[in-house]
Amino acid sequence: MENFGFIKVAAAVPSVRVADCRHNADCIAKLLREACAGGVQIAVFPELSLTAYSCGDLFQNALLLDEAERALQYLLDAGQQLDIVGIVGMPVRLHNQLFNCAVVFARGRILGVVPKTFLPNYNEFYEKRWFASAADATVTEMVLCGQTVPFGAQLLFESANVTFAIELCEDLWTPIPPSSHHALAGAQVIFNLSASDEVIGKHAYLRNLVMQCVGRIWRIEHRLGVCRQRFCGRKRVDVDRKHTFQSATAVSHQRHRHRISATRAPQE
Repeated sequence: MENFGFIKVAAAVPSVRVADCRHNADCIAKLLREACAGGVQIAVFPELSLTAYSCGDLFQNALLLDEAERALQYLLDAGQQLDIVGIVGMPVRLHNQLFNCAVVFARGRILGVVPKTFLPNYNEFYEKRWFASAADATVTEMVLCGQTVPFGAQLLFESANVTFAIELCEDLWTPIPPSSHHALAGAQVIFNLSASDEVIGKHAYLRNLVMQCVGRIWRIEHRLGVCRQRFCGRKRVDVDRKHTFQSATAVSHQRHRHRISATRAPQE
């Protein structure tokens, strides 16, 4: 059955724990199986989803980086029988540098590693503290999980039905993003891996802290007999953050038997 040039892709958001790579890999593997069962051909996960984005200076910890690579190997083993391409975010060591990367894999094989080029370093973002830019990379291949794979920001991934490319979060918010060059080089789909920053969780924490202070003030005033009714009816509200699996609609649900490879786009 023809798919009329359409492919089915999914954006999957796992419920991650900071620096708990095995837990995060379990969540990603589960969503990957669900996506495959739903006929998805390419599933993309958030930036640094194997470690969580907000590890801070733990990104410089060798144990965390070792665990991230072991978690990736776990995903490769878990996906050997799945007819789906996965794109997952993780920190990747290369010689004496550390990169914020997207790793593309299918059927137990790593197809390529794409490092982030533009690193945010303002407000609550400190990525230049931990990561190197793709512009500073000196190699085009690397060894990851025992496999020699293409490495670089100019990779194009080709299958029978689609050519796609990848950029990461801040890459999109530049005057000329990498996706512009990817599109000119022939990419039909651009995937962008992004992650929520550290302050999102802090908003709930600070609000709860304020409400606790309000409660203490109320008790003090109540004891003093001053403004006893001022804070009546106030309720403490907790944020319930739900992580959902979202799938894009496609014309056909036929699964694509991919033979996918990575090629390097021509330099501008």
